[in-house]
Amino acid sequence: MKMSDKKPKLKIAVVIAVSLLAIVLSTLTLVQAVPKIRLSLAQGGEVCDGVLPDVDESLHITEVPEGEIRYLINKKIVFENPYAQGDVMLENPESCGYDLQFMIYNAKGEMIYTSPMIKPGQYLEKDKLSAVVGKGEFKCSYTAQAYSDGEYQGEVNGVLTVLVK
Repeated sequence: MKMSDKKPKLKIAVVIAVSLLAIVLSTLTLVQAVPKIRLSLAQGGEVCDGVLPDVDESLHITEVPEGEIRYLINKKIVFENPYAQGDVMLENPESCGYDLQFMIYNAKGEMIYTSPMIKPGQYLEKDKLSAVVGKGEFKCSYTAQAYSDGEYQGEVNGVLTVLVK
């Protein structure tokens, strides 16, 4: 067999190999994207006016000194699975002078949750995670950022536990 006869067969083999590699890489990318797609399709929580229901009246904050950031937050948030809504229980007291936004970070410092903006006199009872988190109990930090007229004013930090069943 001449060398010129081998070249077309070699080209066909290379084209087939490259095509198969592209299909495998596309499939792997799609499989890795599925949890993120499912998470983004999960319905998020709704910010409501008033105070958190089913919370003892004595726990609601009624007075906030000017310039201070005060709020209610659940210190152990439970999610039935990574895609379900959990009981975040965030409340911005009516007497607070700031709109608040909450972020939760895992032990590696990666953001796993961001709340919508919560205005004074509003609460968010349940919401979904912003990132895919495996099952387990995680010690996390959170930040409550304060805004006035859309401009950042400061923040308060704390710790909480996230449990994903």
